[in-house]
Amino acid sequence: MALFWHSCAELGSATLRSAKVVLQAFGSDRVLKFPHRGAPQTVSVIIDGILRSQEDPQLRVRQVAEHVCEGLDARDYLSEALAFSHFVEASCRYFRDPRTVELVKAPYICAGQILSGTKPQLDCDDMASLVGALALSGGARVRITCGAFRNAFFKGERQFSHVWCEVQEPKTNAWITCDPVAGPGTKKMLDRLVAVRHWIVA
Repeated sequence: MALFWHSCAELGSATLRSAKVVLQAFGSDRVLKFPHRGAPQTVSVIIDGILRSQEDPQLRVRQVAEHVCEGLDARDYLSEALAFSHFVEASCRYFRDPRTVELVKAPYICAGQILSGTKPQLDCDDMASLVGALALSGGARVRITCGAFRNAFFKGERQFSHVWCEVQEPKTNAWITCDPVAGPGTKKMLDRLVAVRHWIVA
C-alpha cells in the first residue's frame, strides 16, 4: 500500500521527506506518494496538513471556522468544538479511500471546496484533519487520536483502524471527542475501543 498526500506543497517533515517521496503534479495541486508505514506515519501527515493550513495565505480554513461559529456566544469553547465536528459531518460525505491507497487530503483544500459550494468526499483521516484545522484556527488546543477495536498486531506494532480529532476545552481542560464519522454514535464507538493513542498537534 502507498500513502498519497494531496496538498499544494511538499511535506515539511524530514522523516517523510526521507521516505523516497514521489511528486506528481495535478494542476496547481500536488500529490505526494511514498511507502505507507502505518498509523503513526498517517498521523504525521494529518498533523502536517493541519499546521500548513494555518499558514494558508487565502485563510480558507479560518474563513470556514468563522462562518461555523458566527452564531455562537463569545468564549463558548465547548460549543465551538462541537460546532466544528457537526459542521464537517453535515457538510462532507464519507467516502472510503481507494482500495490500495491511504489518501490524506490537506484541510485547506477541503475548506476551499466548501467555500466554492462543493461537498468534499472524505474518510476518517481527512475529517479528523479538517476538524483539527478548524479548531486550531480558532485558537483551540488539538490532538489526533487513533483507536483500535481489536487487539491486532503486525511485527509487534499495534494496528489502529480509526482516527479522529479531540479538542481541549480550556475552562475545564477536558478533551472533547470530535468525530464526524461516528457522529451520534460517538459514545458507542468509544465504548468499543480496546486501545487508543494520542498525538498533540499544537
